Amino acid sequence: MGNNEAKWKANLRKVEYLHTFPGWVSAWEQSLGSTIEQVVSIPENAAHRVLVLSGGQFVVTPPAHIEPQMVTAGLLAARPQLEPTHAEAFQHYDHLTQLDQEAGRMARLENILNAIDNNLERIPELKARIRNLVSRWDHESHSSP
Repeated sequence: MGNNEAKWKANLRKVEYLHTFPGWVSAWEQSLGSTIEQVVSIPENAAHRVLVLSGGQFVVTPPAHIEPQMVTAGLLAARPQLEPTHAEAFQHYDHLTQLDQEAGRMARLENILNAIDNNLERIPELKARIRNLVSRWDHESHSSP
């Protein structure tokens, strides 16, 4: 066996052992009931941390998600568990979400109207097409039950 093969086999044995290392949490469900006792930085990889848990368990974690999209997804997924403790915060978040949605709706409306206004001179048939579209909508709304 050559040195490269020996190195490969030694690394393979080490990795296999890591997967059975006592206390290593490879799935979050394994840590239910545990408490975080310490957060340890990894010098070679400052973004990651080791969470040392009660009972000698540990888990290596990626950086905490701070992107609003992921935080929102996590917050909504855990809402049934968190809302009893943070009901007022969820009410405020729901209100801010409604304001954001309404502002987005109004911005889209403004963009559409500006696009029409900016193109009326360049596209002479645009006005007639818009009139026809509005007439069709009026006709559809009067003929629906």
